[in-house]
Amino acid sequence: MTTLLRQERESVHCRVGARYALVMSARRPPPQDQPEAEPQCCQGVGATMVGHFATRLEVEAAKAGGSLTASQIRALARRFVESEQTRFKAYYQRAWNDCTQSRAAQQWEGAREQPFERILMRRFAHLFPPRSGDEGGEGILSRRMIPGFHMAMDKMIGPTQFEQCRRRSTAILDRHPGGGGGHDWRAIHADPEAARLIDDVLMVVVHAFADFKKRRVWFMTLVNSHLTPAQVGARDEHWQLNESAFAALMRALFADLGALAHADPAQVRARWSDADHEALCRFILHLERPMT
Repeated sequence: MTTLLRQERESVHCRVGARYALVMSARRPPPQDQPEAEPQCCQGVGATMVGHFATRLEVEAAKAGGSLTASQIRALARRFVESEQTRFKAYYQRAWNDCTQSRAAQQWEGAREQPFERILMRRFAHLFPPRSGDEGGEGILSRRMIPGFHMAMDKMIGPTQFEQCRRRSTAILDRHPGGGGGHDWRAIHADPEAARLIDDVLMVVVHAFADFKKRRVWFMTLVNSHLTPAQVGARDEHWQLNESAFAALMRALFADLGALAHADPAQVRARWSDADHEALCRFILHLERPMT
């Protein structure tokens, strides 16, 4: 009896599976090249839902005497989608959070390989929390701000100059090859051209802060509205770029350029202009004042 039941169950699986494959093949889009490694979080959602639906098919097929028609399978699929949404809502949310965090991590790792962004962030990297392989230390800032920070910089300097900066950064990288096909980042950060590149960018940024308070609000709002998702319980779970963090960020960014303006204002005027020097001094003065 047990053997007969097992054989009948296997027969149901085969008949239902064949019919379902036949129905869905008519709807399936033409095959396309798939990436070698699918995102695991998406695979998990697909496998879970297919598994639940297969179980539902098995139960319904047994009720119907061992087989289902194509129209019955389609009707079951519609009811399954409609009825299971509420039940799986929490599961969907967890999967979404996992995928979002994974994507954010990949974006950050990608940013570390983009030369201009990496050279720029070097000036305030010590304000991030410590992390293996990074230069973090103080923890005033959160790495969750990185996408919004780059977006703000892009908007302030404009896409044309942003692309020029990337080309200049690539040229700097080419001068400092490292072992294993990589680059010598210590030498890159010490390259005088890297310092000149960032100073040129920052001199454009100071003009964007002509109305300092208004631009500061804009900058903080943009960064805070594009924070990457936080991990539950992480030290930066509730972090926001507030005025004190903004001041720390900008002071770190402009430390070298501000020191140059103080020590050798003639060099700043000669390299850029009198108007640039005045704008820089006003900006530095705002940073030195208490934030209001």
